[in-house]
Amino acid sequence: MSKQDDSQSNTDVTDEPISNDKDKKNLRKRNTASRRKHNSEPRRKYSNTPDAVEELVNETFFLKHEDERPFLTKKRVVFTAGLVFGLIIAWAMAPQSSDLKIFSNFLAESFSDLDFSSMLPANVLLEELFGNITLLLKPNISILEDTEFLPALSLAKEGIKANFPVVLIPGIVSTGLESWSTSNCSRPYFRRRMWGTTTMFRAVILDKECWSNHMRLDPETGLDPPDFKLRAAQGLDAADYLFPGYWVWGKMIQNFAAIGYDCNNMHLAAYDWRLSFFNLEVRDNYFSKLKSNIELSKRTVGKKSILVGHSMGSLVTLYFFKWVESPNGGNGGENWVNDHIESFINIGGPLLGVPKALSALLSGEMRDTVELGAFGVYVLEKFFSKHERANLFRTWGGLSSMLPKGGESLWGNETHAPDDHEGLLESYGSMINLRSHIGMENNSDNENSTLPMVLKHTSSSGVEFLKKHADTLFTEMLTRNYSFGIYKSKEEFNDQLDHTKWTNPLESQLPNAPNMKIYCLYGYGKETERKYFYNTESSVERPEGRKRDELKNFLKHIFIDSSMNSDKDPYLKSGVHNGEGDGTVPLLSLGYMCTKGWKNPLYNPAGIKVITREFVHETGPSLDLRGGGKTADHVDILGNYALTGDVLKIAAGNGDELEDNISSNILEYVSKVNV
Repeated sequence: MSKQDDSQSNTDVTDEPISNDKDKKNLRKRNTASRRKHNSEPRRKYSNTPDAVEELVNETFFLKHEDERPFLTKKRVVFTAGLVFGLIIAWAMAPQSSDLKIFSNFLAESFSDLDFSSMLPANVLLEELFGNITLLLKPNISILEDTEFLPALSLAKEGIKANFPVVLIPGIVSTGLESWSTSNCSRPYFRRRMWGTTTMFRAVILDKECWSNHMRLDPETGLDPPDFKLRAAQGLDAADYLFPGYWVWGKMIQNFAAIGYDCNNMHLAAYDWRLSFFNLEVRDNYFSKLKSNIELSKRTVGKKSILVGHSMGSLVTLYFFKWVESPNGGNGGENWVNDHIESFINIGGPLLGVPKALSALLSGEMRDTVELGAFGVYVLEKFFSKHERANLFRTWGGLSSMLPKGGESLWGNETHAPDDHEGLLESYGSMINLRSHIGMENNSDNENSTLPMVLKHTSSSGVEFLKKHADTLFTEMLTRNYSFGIYKSKEEFNDQLDHTKWTNPLESQLPNAPNMKIYCLYGYGKETERKYFYNTESSVERPEGRKRDELKNFLKHIFIDSSMNSDKDPYLKSGVHNGEGDGTVPLLSLGYMCTKGWKNPLYNPAGIKVITREFVHETGPSLDLRGGGKTADHVDILGNYALTGDVLKIAAGNGDELEDNISSNILEYVSKVNV
């Protein structure tokens, strides 16, 4: 188009004087004709007159077509309906009185036949939908620009700067898992995350069977099933954000960067948390790669590394210590850890396991699922039942590493437990209380009695109960990979080559590393799952001539009894008896080894110095969904200012100024443990 044509076109659109409404209409008609004439040419100049701006705005797709849409599909109608529907769901899922639960149950039945995936328009991009929703969790960076990098900015002014190379070892479910499968259902997800990012939401909602096939492991080998392959994402972004707006290591990485760290001296050792620790090396050579990276840092920087493990990452670290020393593993010799590791920072490590893992493997339930309310439980069961969840969890060898360790010596028996306190309805020691309608004749002298018997299981008998009633392949996997006992004499530590002991600090000793330091940093002050009240479906009957323990698929018929509540004991809610901890890991598991176990030469023969620092939970601003800078929640504590400051000081070589800071009841509890 010539300059003359271009000028004429622009004149047609904008330069004619406007006198009245009729002229405006004529002008818009001519403008439309002009656009059609020159639709293949780019427009280079616009006037800023009101009518020209209005005309330009009217060209936009959404406004142009909004009036043409049917009323029920207009954005404002859909938004309003979605908001109302969301509020109804949120209200229905909240704890309710008995009268409100009747209405909640009615809602559950009313929505029983809805297929939510079929209701979504075909052109809706689920990744964008959930991406926009999850952005609500992300703080306004323009407002919190400085606080996002605190306390590092303040510490940097005090002279704190990068020193030792840092290795971050994330916990369970923290690392993104991406698909490397090329089977039929896998191709749309190739190299996209089936765990983490909004792709996961899309797959779960619209392609649940395909997603489940990717996420489960082969129950016999504990490795990849045929035709499906997931691998841990790599790099710092493998676990910085689980999905948009929901940080895991993101804040910690920001603070490390503010004192001088980058990808050259900070490494995130991502791993497939579904795998048993033994299979991490078999399939991915995970520990061999970790050993090589640490040795490379030592050669290039000339300094030892600091390992920072969070949650299950602390158990991975303990396993690594034993593996790297073992001639059957890394063959590094008994001095390798002392020569290569400056410090081990254990953040919220479930060193003695968590009761939550036992309930998840028993029935696929936990506090999060039973406190959803009648409508929430109904929807969850329809979409992804507890039986489906339990079957999936039992293929994850990594989850089984967090079953309770130490037995009755640590967790208590049917009458008392070290962390019992005043006001309890009954002791925490019986970790699983099962009200069974099977074998009821043993509960009464009356053969026709209909009263159920109550089976009380401690932590050790609870694990045996799980082994007995789960399928054979799961039981074999558990026996092949883990041990949950306790050693009380030096002679019992003779066989340190047994890898099943390496994740249990009560059956394996710390490495020969007298120059290394261990820092235990954890939170407390949140109600934490400690014990469960189970029931069985009353329709389940004992087959004639067979014992209860011989029943097949017995675990399919047990469930956490959400009707179990107590006005006298506020810690008992919806069948879950809560105790003290960080919301996920009980205080006993967080603190026993740090405050007593590793003070004992039996478990710490090299005399490694152990410093324990506790952080009491404080509720943050109401608008901060992650709890603020003083939260002690199990995951959100990675954004706790005080804890982050401690980690940065240790990495900078100023860890010697840190001392024990214990304010919980842990010392009272551990004094009651007779080991």
